[in-house]
Amino acid sequence: MKDLLSVSDVTAYIQKAEECFRHQECLSCECYLGYLTQLKLDSDQAGWAYLKQYIPTRDQIHACLGCDPCPPGMLYAEYLRGRRIQLK
Repeated sequence: MKDLLSVSDVTAYIQKAEECFRHQECLSCECYLGYLTQLKLDSDQAGWAYLKQYIPTRDQIHACLGCDPCPPGMLYAEYLRGRRIQLK
């Protein structure tokens, strides 16, 4: 069974993401939403509850702005690679 992320783990991932955002709009980008969704899937119950405040409402979500590189997209990929190594 995989280790679930705690609130402190989730907080660290969120902080890292927000520090690298290029635009305020990154907070409601579909790339960031994918990252948040993955964190939610990997979190314990307390992590789920904590993440609710960061997930934008459906009417706020917009398509990727096309930043190159895309900070949330890069963090998401980095997270998945790191998680895969942890679970082996």
